[in-house]
Amino acid sequence: DGNLTRNIQEFLPYVGHIQLAQVPDRGEPDSNGEINFPYVFSVLENLGYEGYIGLEYKPRGKTEDGLKWLKDLGY
Repeated sequence: DGNLTRNIQEFLPYVGHIQLAQVPDRGEPDSNGEINFPYVFSVLENLGYEGYIGLEYKPRGKTEDGLKWLKDLGY
């Protein structure tokens, strides 16, 4: 329904793990798209999420280069 923050807050207690990719086109989290992943990660941290996050995006290039965003965000 487009209300990502509310949905995370409401359903996180029932979540076993999270899978992510940018919308549209399943791009890397730091690619242009509809989802502000730094904000989403801050919501998850503030809610105390300590589970797994699966990366299901399509890398633009080499895998190592496609993971650079993790370091840039401090992970």
